[in-house]
Amino acid sequence: MNYKTDTIMIKLIKYVALCSTLVLATSCGDQLRLDEREASFNKDYFTYSRYQLTTSIVNVAKSYGQAATDAPRGQAALYFMDCYSGDQIPAFYTKTDANWLFQDKNAYAGTGNDGAGQLRTLEAVRKLATTEGNMANVAAADILKCVVASYLTEKYGDIPFSEAVQGRTGDIFPKFDSQKEVYENMFAMLNNAVSILSDANSKGLPADHDVLFKGDKTKWIKFANSLKFRLMVHSYEAFKKAGKDLSADMQAIASSNNYMSAVADNAGLTFPGTTEAESWYTQRNWGTGNTFTEQKPTKYLIDQMVALDDPRMYVIFAPVLSPLSSKPAKVDEAVKINGFTYTINHYPATADDAAAMVAAGRDLNGNVTSVPYVLDAKWFGTPNPTNVQAQYGGTGLTGSNGFYDNRRLTGFSALLSKTSDPRLKAVLMESDEMAFLLAEARQKGWISAGTVKGYYENGIKLSFLRWQIEDGTKPATYIGSDKIVDNFTAYYAKPGVALDGTTADLEKIATQKWLAMLITNQNEAYTDYKRTGKPTFIAKIAASFGSYTYPQRYMYPLDEASNNKENYNAAVTALGGKDIASAKMWILNF
Repeated sequence: MNYKTDTIMIKLIKYVALCSTLVLATSCGDQLRLDEREASFNKDYFTYSRYQLTTSIVNVAKSYGQAATDAPRGQAALYFMDCYSGDQIPAFYTKTDANWLFQDKNAYAGTGNDGAGQLRTLEAVRKLATTEGNMANVAAADILKCVVASYLTEKYGDIPFSEAVQGRTGDIFPKFDSQKEVYENMFAMLNNAVSILSDANSKGLPADHDVLFKGDKTKWIKFANSLKFRLMVHSYEAFKKAGKDLSADMQAIASSNNYMSAVADNAGLTFPGTTEAESWYTQRNWGTGNTFTEQKPTKYLIDQMVALDDPRMYVIFAPVLSPLSSKPAKVDEAVKINGFTYTINHYPATADDAAAMVAAGRDLNGNVTSVPYVLDAKWFGTPNPTNVQAQYGGTGLTGSNGFYDNRRLTGFSALLSKTSDPRLKAVLMESDEMAFLLAEARQKGWISAGTVKGYYENGIKLSFLRWQIEDGTKPATYIGSDKIVDNFTAYYAKPGVALDGTTADLEKIATQKWLAMLITNQNEAYTDYKRTGKPTFIAKIAASFGSYTYPQRYMYPLDEASNNKENYNAAVTALGGKDIASAKMWILNF
């Protein structure tokens, strides 16, 4: 991902840092955990922190960004529904992971080279860099550690943190820090990182090993401040209830302007695209391509984008490739949008198709409704998570691509099938998110700097720009376009977008943030909905598809329940006595 894979990755050797929380198999006992720790420390290594820093940046970014293909999370945010396995919401309630997963990689244990063990690798960076006197590397490692820790605590609740990955001196059965303690520790780490990076004499972050910001300390500082602001917005209400007001700290960041405010500030890695492991998540050059074809945007997402004529739709999605048609015979049409040409096969609807012309769905209040197919549809999302591959004929009609696809529905654009492109990144945090966080904080009175309207419109602008949408004269149609151009000011003024100065503005801020995080940050979109309950239609629709209430968390790993039971029990007690997906963690209890 713009990193020297062929040279640097070869030099990466196993390091001394130990994951003190678990081993992979749930049947393992205490002795095996001890044996694993000893074996880890008995391996010789000779390396430098700069090599481990490269590994850490790549593995943290790749795993965090992989939520773009996380079917349950995508459905929970009402972004996508999966052709292959239908309703994904129950997965939050029925699946218990074997160990601590940071998007399918064990963040505490495992080797750094396969994308696992991010916390181990980051601890190795800290120890090696401290010995070397390269404190800027320590600062970068701590910022990345806060990315991983915030992901884990917002996924599970209380987590091992202060006693975790401490090597030989650490406890093999670490306590679970309360979520409040985890946040306080992260705030302190980010403050310290900014202090180190602000020191002109701090050493480290060589440009050829810092694959995120090429050694630019000012961008790392902006990342740290923006990440801290995100975490303060997430936890503001919980800290306020606990007697601590975070407004002063938030105001200090907002007033400093030392945060992500331009696309160039974004924390994300572009994939090289030379191998499968170094390519964008939904690329089609290797494997079956199912990741690209099986996720279909929801009707609720496409309806929002069509209503706003949102230019991002024409970048992220392709028109329906095999629509049922009013035409008397099959017609093939070549359509170019945003520089990519699609062959659209219009298949005539016949009497045999009558039963497939209507699918069950939900309206915006979650009520069951019939959704008729729009003949010759250009943009049409799936109305129901069950049997997506069979809706409107699906696999049963000519032109369908089989069980992993439904060409009667909108799919991803050709852009998203590429192995590499400046727009396809492993995203950690971006400037548009920061702008929307500022807009929310300003609207709620948590900060006094800036204006809600200014932050909000800047968030939309930054989202458009990160997708390379240009500001200018909007064409009458995007059919035949080589690029997407829109009049940004006219977009801000649309009735569904423009703010009116009331509390209703929070819904529009949340909706635009939801649209901006599409494909870029499903982690944050899921957390945001749990935290705010907005966009409000998510609660009404997502919960209506099953008998479960909306999932608030993942259940703790099986390994902790069996091998770290005393600390696990204490964490479950803090949740209210039950390790269940509907239990609300500390930041959500206000």
